[in-house]
Amino acid sequence: MSRQLPLFPLGTVLFPGATLNLHIFEERYRLMIGRCLEERSPFGVVLIREGDEVEEGRRDARPAEPYAIGTMARISADMRLDDGRYLLTAVGDRRFRIQAITQRVPYLIASVIELPENSPAAATVAAEELRATYDRYWQAVAGATGLEVEVEDLPRDPLQLGYHLADRLQVTMTLKQHWLECDPLTRLREIAANLRAELALLPHGRRDTSEGPSGMGSLN
Repeated sequence: MSRQLPLFPLGTVLFPGATLNLHIFEERYRLMIGRCLEERSPFGVVLIREGDEVEEGRRDARPAEPYAIGTMARISADMRLDDGRYLLTAVGDRRFRIQAITQRVPYLIASVIELPENSPAAATVAAEELRATYDRYWQAVAGATGLEVEVEDLPRDPLQLGYHLADRLQVTMTLKQHWLECDPLTRLREIAANLRAELALLPHGRRDTSEGPSGMGSLN
């Protein structure tokens, strides 16, 4: 079933479960956030495909055209400043697909449908392989730097694991958008391949040399 959702086009990708800190200063988005707070409703975060993130006060600004798939964001903390700006923390909820833009002024509103989140049985195996690769990665980092590395506890759920590491990896926003859009199994396998690529680039020592495609990104 479709619903109407206000959109916030940004130069970043928000994954389900991830947090996003925002400084709201454009008048149109102050209006949008004020309405979301009043109605306790979400807004949609979408990566900009073309155009500019900030338009207010710019004569050469191009309207932001977003990718079709984004993530609903629910406001978890907010502060309104004396001049009307907002400081927000939002948490990614469910993914959605834009069916049609139904309003452009003063801000984008779209008819959207929520996307299903189904993990195939094979995703459980892929998640275990990804956790093992993740552990080897940090062991190799510790060996290369000589420093102790405290490895975080990763989510056990394959879906949450994929989104968590997709958010953390330092890769292009285009690749992050791909990971937001793709199925859970593809996401897990590609993230594992990304980490193996990083392992291949680390100095000899505890480095895993069994697999080594060219590196694409690293963990922050």
